[in-house]
Amino acid sequence: MRMLSMIFVLAGIAIASSSSSDPAFHKELKQFAAEYKKWGRVDDEARWAPELCRMPLPPKTYVSKSEDETTHGRKLYSLFAKDRNSFLKLSEQKSVSAGQVIVKQSWIPEEIEGDAAETARKQFHLDTTRWVRVSGQVKPMGSRTEHDHFAPYALKDDKVFKGTKQADLFLMYKVDAATPDTDQGWVYGTVTPDGKTVTSAGKVQSCMACHAEAKVDRLFGLASK
Repeated sequence: MRMLSMIFVLAGIAIASSSSSDPAFHKELKQFAAEYKKWGRVDDEARWAPELCRMPLPPKTYVSKSEDETTHGRKLYSLFAKDRNSFLKLSEQKSVSAGQVIVKQSWIPEEIEGDAAETARKQFHLDTTRWVRVSGQVKPMGSRTEHDHFAPYALKDDKVFKGTKQADLFLMYKVDAATPDTDQGWVYGTVTPDGKTVTSAGKVQSCMACHAEAKVDRLFGLASK
C-alpha cells in the first residue's frame, strides 16, 4: 500500500521542506493514536513502505549527501483501519465514508542473517503469498481477530529484515468533504511513536501529493508483497 508521505530530499541537492500542522486537528489525531491498537491490524504482515516515508522536517533548506537508504529510506509498516471490513473491500467502492481512519504503524528495519533468518522465512512464510479467501472474504493466512499475530519480518532483495523498533505513526481520517482545510474530507497527520506529539496535521502536502494518485478516494488498499 502506498502510505503515507514522501520525503523530498535528493542526495546532494538542496530543496525547501515544509510541513503543515493545523492545531484544529491535533485532538483527533492524538485520540486515534491512543486507540488504534484496539481496532486490530488489517492483516498480520509487515510490508515495505513504497515511498521514502519519514516524519516531516521543519521548514528549512535541507541537504542530504547520504547514499545510505537506512538514513532516510523506507520503513516496514503495519496497517490499522477503524473500519477493517470496509477497507478490505476497498476495490469494490467508489468512495470512502466519513469516519474511516487509517493508521500506519512504522518500524525501523534491521537485517537478520543465518539461522535466525531461515527460521523467520519458514515460520512466517516470507517466501509465499499468505492471502486466502474464506467465505468470500480475503483474509491473511493464519490470522485470528481475537489475537495479534503480527510478524515484523519482511523480505527485500532476498534478505530478511525485522522491525526492531517502532517508529512514526502516519494517520489519515475522513470527515465531511465540505470541511474546510481538508483534502476533500481527508485529514493527514504524523504523530510520534508514543502518540503524544503531533508533528504534522491537516493538508500535509507530501501526503496529499502521494494519495492524489490513489484509485479509490485517496486510498490505495493493500499492496502485494
